[in-house]
Amino acid sequence: MKIQLENYVCSVCGKKDVKLWRPYMSTSPLICAKCAEERQTPREYSEKVWQKSKDGKWYTGKVTGKKIPLPRWEVNENGKILTGHGPGPKGLPVSMTDQLMICLEDVSEEYSLGGIVVIPACPSDMGFWGYTSVPEEICNWWTDLPTR
Repeated sequence: MKIQLENYVCSVCGKKDVKLWRPYMSTSPLICAKCAEERQTPREYSEKVWQKSKDGKWYTGKVTGKKIPLPRWEVNENGKILTGHGPGPKGLPVSMTDQLMICLEDVSEEYSLGGIVVIPACPSDMGFWGYTSVPEEICNWWTDLPTR
């Protein structure tokens, strides 16, 4: 599949040839990692106390009721950030996501209600692929793009 790149440009800064994100259920604006990082919304998670199951095969997190702010995120070279779930049980890998929560009030009146979720902008012949429908070839294309 030939990807048309003439319009694959950050709507904020005009950067080309990098990973871009788009609002979930919309095709614009497109936003690069740097512009998304500048517009990130504050995030917090519910603190949990982790307990291992009796058979040692899984952990259960019991919510303490305390809300803890997450640090500001930076998009890594794979286009991912730490999830908003907070730390898991000690020793287990931290969960990552390519979905970013940002504020686009300064970019579009359409997004004046605060934080929105943006997802990888994976082009198709008719716009963009749905988040769960992207063919592996296009996922690899997006992942291989530079983040900055």
